[in-house]
Amino acid sequence: MHRIEVAGGTATFMQADVSVESEVAGLVDGAMHTYGCLDATVNNAGAELPVTIADSDAAGFAAVIATNLEGMRACLKHEIRVMRSSGGGSIVNMSSFTSDLTAAPRNGLDGATKGGVDALTKVAVVEVAKDGININALAFIGADVENGMFQRFLAATGLSQDQILSAIPVGRLLSAAELCAAVRYLTSEARFMTGTTVVLDGGYTAL
Repeated sequence: MHRIEVAGGTATFMQADVSVESEVAGLVDGAMHTYGCLDATVNNAGAELPVTIADSDAAGFAAVIATNLEGMRACLKHEIRVMRSSGGGSIVNMSSFTSDLTAAPRNGLDGATKGGVDALTKVAVVEVAKDGININALAFIGADVENGMFQRFLAATGLSQDQILSAIPVGRLLSAAELCAAVRYLTSEARFMTGTTVVLDGGYTAL
């Protein structure tokens, strides 16, 4: 918030657990009450369980689904509801390079839910395109920022960042500025683009 305000913008913090639909509804209603409209949203909440499929359990997988997939459904539902009533908008759903694009060890549970995110994105577009709403997914490999989830992935898999970089032909991680630029593009200049999973992985190939 502070950085937005220093740059001359206006920011408001509202807390919500996306796995609880009533809290998602309250978040969207709060944004409408504060700003009067909802022009663009980025659905970025995520949870992971870095275990092998053989070592996984139903309770752990259910918790990941609750945030990554059920949370995405709830966010889309309530964002679409208000965007329809106000003439349209733009939605970006954060996916992952491990959705249905490639594979990473101990990332099957997260990857399965992000594959679901890609599917929800495509289906939602068919239902709302005529309402002036464009929806895309953004799949990327850990941005070069303080990213706790990416660091936990490295720890769980026993891989080093250098090993990950060796599988990325461009030889580096995505920068935060590049990630923000992609979101900005999808929610402004690229309004005709919809139902697409945009991949930011530097040409990653499975280890």
